[in-house]
Amino acid sequence: MNESMLRGVAMVSHLVKKLNENYPSSQIGKTVVQKTVYMLTREKVIDFDYSMYHYGPYSAQVSSEINFAENIGVVEIDWIPDKGYFIKSKSDELEGVLSDDDKQAIDRVIGKYGVFNAIELSIIATALFVKDDFEVNDNEELVRVVASLKPKYSVDRIRNLLEEGGCT
Repeated sequence: MNESMLRGVAMVSHLVKKLNENYPSSQIGKTVVQKTVYMLTREKVIDFDYSMYHYGPYSAQVSSEINFAENIGVVEIDWIPDKGYFIKSKSDELEGVLSDDDKQAIDRVIGKYGVFNAIELSIIATALFVKDDFEVNDNEELVRVVASLKPKYSVDRIRNLLEEGGCT
């Protein structure tokens, strides 16, 4: 198989490995991977199509890459009732597909967003999607729009997360 065809799955595999190494007590699930790959897409490291979904920006392509990574044995995905998905790295066999720039970009994005859990990432990624795709640049308007999309969370929590995530 062509190495360029494996780049997406190699990105997912390496991302999961680094998240597990850097944040061993964190739950790395499908939402965390989706939102972190979205951050890589925003930085033009890789190009996946995203649309707005209940949990923020979602890419069917990234979902396929996650499943492909499991099918070829580079990640392991477990479902735990009432907790969700847990993804672990199983193999480094695709490391050579990624350039040093790719790996540095993953490290950079993990350094900025790795501390956030799935809910927090979904709020931050939603704000960035709204900012990019709908050109909402006023910070208070951004908070209002995200709050309307995520009514489960308080305006204060959203505002604080957007500040912590560098969105405002």
